[in-house]
Amino acid sequence: MKLDDVNIYVILDIPLLAKFGVNVVDAMKSAYLGGAKMFQLRYKGVPDGEIYRIGKELIPIAKNLGAIFLINDSLSVALALGADGVHLGERDLPIFEARKIAGGKFIIGASASSVESAMRAEKQGASYIGYGAVFETTTKKDPCPGSLDGLRQAMEIARIPEFPLGGINEDTVGKIAEIGCRKVCIASGIITKPDIRAATEKILKILTEEK
Repeated sequence: MKLDDVNIYVILDIPLLAKFGVNVVDAMKSAYLGGAKMFQLRYKGVPDGEIYRIGKELIPIAKNLGAIFLINDSLSVALALGADGVHLGERDLPIFEARKIAGGKFIIGASASSVESAMRAEKQGASYIGYGAVFETTTKKDPCPGSLDGLRQAMEIARIPEFPLGGINEDTVGKIAEIGCRKVCIASGIITKPDIRAATEKILKILTEEK
């Protein structure tokens, strides 16, 4: 599986899943069946050992499905687990340092809240950009709402894949598709839904239908 082949990238946010009483394995499998091909394990504020424990359970399942699996924030945990990559925020380890440690084939995703930060991350060796928040979101304590215009500009300039994120769901994904973007990164817009597979399928259909 390559990044170019991914339309839907799902963040498996452990506290959010727990809040809605959803098992993380069930969520990943359901989203995969609905068309998601890349996943990120996110568990803020806990020791690396806990992230490692959960990741150790999920990675064999992801590999069996043929899905890409990343760890949020912690390069050391991602490498220890043999994950496909890591996603780093703008305040995490610099992209160029992570690239030195992980090597060329390792996927390194970078958060970017502006066109400038997106281009900087690409120059430093990021594999893809998580651009946003494009819409208002409740999954981050301090969201930095971006804009569709900013996303469009980043897409025009960047040579690496762009995954808009933040507030993307069945109601807003059409606006992403309208500007020609066929990729999204989603947490609550999928994993909090009563039927995760159906929600994923609906978003995939909107993203990929001809305009």
